[in-house]
Amino acid sequence: MKVWGAHGEFCARHQWEVIVATLALLACAASVERHGTGTRAERCAGWARACPGLEAEYQAADAVIMTFVRCAALLYAYYQVSNLQKIASKYLLIIAGVFSTFASFIFTSALASLFWSELASIKDAPFLFLLVADVARGARMAKAGWSAGEDQGKRVGKALSLLGPTATLDTLLAVLLVGVGGLSGVPRLEHMCTFACLALLVDYLVFVTFYPACLSLVADFASGRKEMGSDSPFSENELKPNPVVQRVKMIMAAGLLCVHLTSRWPWTRENGMIEGSLTNNFKSGSHENVLFHSYVKWFSVSADYIVIATLLCALIIKFIFFEEQKNWIIDMNDLTVKEVVKHKEKPKFSLGEDVKSEMYTQTDDLFNSEDSEWPLLSPSSSAARLNAKKRPMAECLEIYRSEGVCTSLSDDEVVMLVEQSHIPLHRLENVLNDPLRGVRLRRRVISARFQTEVGIKQLPYLNYDYSKVLNACCENVIGYVGIPVGYAGPLVVDGKAYMIPMATTEGALVASTNRGAKAIGTRGVTSVVEDIGMTRAPAVKLPNVVRAHECRQWLDNKDNYAIIKEAFDSTSRFARLQEIHVGVDGATLYLRFRATTGDAMGMNMVSKGAENALKLLKNFFPDMEVISLSGNYCSDKKAASINWVKGRGKRVVCETTISAENLKNIFKTDAKTMTRCNKIKNLSGSALAGSIGGNNAHAANMVTAIFIATGQDPAQNVTSSNCSTNMEVCGENRDDLYVTCTMPSLEVGTVGGGTVLTGQGACLQILGVKGAGERPAENSARLASLICATVLAGELSLMAALVNSDLVKSHMRHNRSTVNVPGVSNDMTLKVPKL
Repeated sequence: MKVWGAHGEFCARHQWEVIVATLALLACAASVERHGTGTRAERCAGWARACPGLEAEYQAADAVIMTFVRCAALLYAYYQVSNLQKIASKYLLIIAGVFSTFASFIFTSALASLFWSELASIKDAPFLFLLVADVARGARMAKAGWSAGEDQGKRVGKALSLLGPTATLDTLLAVLLVGVGGLSGVPRLEHMCTFACLALLVDYLVFVTFYPACLSLVADFASGRKEMGSDSPFSENELKPNPVVQRVKMIMAAGLLCVHLTSRWPWTRENGMIEGSLTNNFKSGSHENVLFHSYVKWFSVSADYIVIATLLCALIIKFIFFEEQKNWIIDMNDLTVKEVVKHKEKPKFSLGEDVKSEMYTQTDDLFNSEDSEWPLLSPSSSAARLNAKKRPMAECLEIYRSEGVCTSLSDDEVVMLVEQSHIPLHRLENVLNDPLRGVRLRRRVISARFQTEVGIKQLPYLNYDYSKVLNACCENVIGYVGIPVGYAGPLVVDGKAYMIPMATTEGALVASTNRGAKAIGTRGVTSVVEDIGMTRAPAVKLPNVVRAHECRQWLDNKDNYAIIKEAFDSTSRFARLQEIHVGVDGATLYLRFRATTGDAMGMNMVSKGAENALKLLKNFFPDMEVISLSGNYCSDKKAASINWVKGRGKRVVCETTISAENLKNIFKTDAKTMTRCNKIKNLSGSALAGSIGGNNAHAANMVTAIFIATGQDPAQNVTSSNCSTNMEVCGENRDDLYVTCTMPSLEVGTVGGGTVLTGQGACLQILGVKGAGERPAENSARLASLICATVLAGELSLMAALVNSDLVKSHMRHNRSTVNVPGVSNDMTLKVPKL
């Protein structure tokens, strides 16, 4: 493998040298003048026999056999061209198919001119060459050479390291197989097989030297053209041969080699010396221009030529005028070809090419609904035949158990093992060593098992990095849901302007928050952040209240607390225990561990630390029983006054002052009106409702939108949305508005969890808080302050809309769709204040 890889990389990196050297050898071979007056029998081809008067011996059997071979070659060539359209783009078809075949034949003709004085006698050899040449391997090499990733030389080298050994074995087997034709007894067939064997060897040499160099050169020239890229990413699994097929080929090659050794070289002893029957029939020829006169003679007309010409014309006409034009999408995981099919009438509105392409990409390609009015993807008949070659269960199971992975199994074979419970459905990504393929096959199994084809195919799954999801964010993945991301800003926080990404499906939310940021203006928001720490509160039970009281007193002792803290802190580099707050209910204790966790949100850190601390505590109280690692005294993802009072995560307070001018020009209101509404709505109304942490207008809207955009746990918006919004009149004329937002339990992190995903990481990068900060909790504290400042902007805008009765108007415009709603009149559209 390494030798092939180094050779391919050398050819790709020294393109011009390899091409010029090969062309120089071609010119030398074509221009060599041969001397001598050898007889026709001496100049005739054949490995073991001479063929004098070959044209005169053109018998009826010869005509029938050769006409059959020619027709078969043309039909097979037509089949290869048709299939090549499906596994490669038009550029791959031209370069890999026409170029490699034409180049190999030209090189072979030049080399053969050294040994044959009359090339017209081997005019049937190209037909046999078409039967045995492997054009598809050139397409696979081209696809690998134009794939994204490493530099050009390494890509070609890696492709050749995978294709080289297989090409060597295939060439050897083809030469031995074609060479059997020399034993047929048909003179023309024997003559043709000799040339075909030479063509196969030259084709192999061109494939491993001249072709990689030309491929690398063309790819360099076309590197800026998008259409030159392959339709799907290159995977090494495409080029890896089937080990069973390779073993069969080696056995066949060994058998054919034995046939040739026993048939062609019967050794005899004459005059005390061993002499083989192989004779040197390749003598020098005349000075005439062999290539020119030979090609002219090839066009001589006879009955078999008329048959061949008729068939060739029919195939060309069918291919150009009657071949159905189809669009193909290639799944290179198993070389499955998918066809784009349109059903019924098209949508009444037109889609741009980019939109259509994206739609095809995101639509599942495994199913096809007859009731759909949209263009869908369905497997082609060729793909069905491809996938139909399914090996028996026993063989597939043996391959899976021996390799531990299923990279060499087809999709149908993997699905068969899943259905028979040999492969757990939730482990497909690991078993296949390919997350995308695992998701695709899981969709296929689930849709067939639960009859959910229509729904599954509408759920997108392509163009997503599932490697970051595994063992981190989600299990049993079948796709993803796209949520629009907008921005609000610029919002100035602590002297720096930010563009705040918000992922939401609620119309008017981003626009409203953006209006609040505009009203804040360059004066900005000032924030204060306190790292309270994450909490976890196990529930433990003692035999009686006396023992429970003793345990509580033991924990209140500073020395004992230090022992527990040491055990807790030993579980993490960042988790540091700050407090153990004990709640009592009879003989049950709720130990609320509170610890700082750096830039991580920290639930896992605190849980791990609390578990280790309980193990140590049990050494001192062996009669203590751990009921639950979480006793709901934390409290996580539930409205709880303990978080409102004692805090959890980050406690953030933001303030700003809105000038009377901005209140009038942007919000169309004044400070007194805003203050009065805030008191009645956010304070009195929330108190009357018995709300916990709900002294705000809609803090949860902004919190959740930023949580989704930045990879936070959306369920923690319950606690994180605790907010108290306060408004007061201020200024010399008492016409400015002073606003504060206090959020005592913001649970955020900039490392771990959903922050590792590409899109969420990008939003964190926009805010400048991705990953860990230089100081512990630096980035997570900055994120918390940005969320609180955004909440403040959203609170201002909504309160202004409420006092002006703009809420309904804005939602009618931004949060209400008239698509597919019959009877909706354009007159219902209401004007909204300019934001």
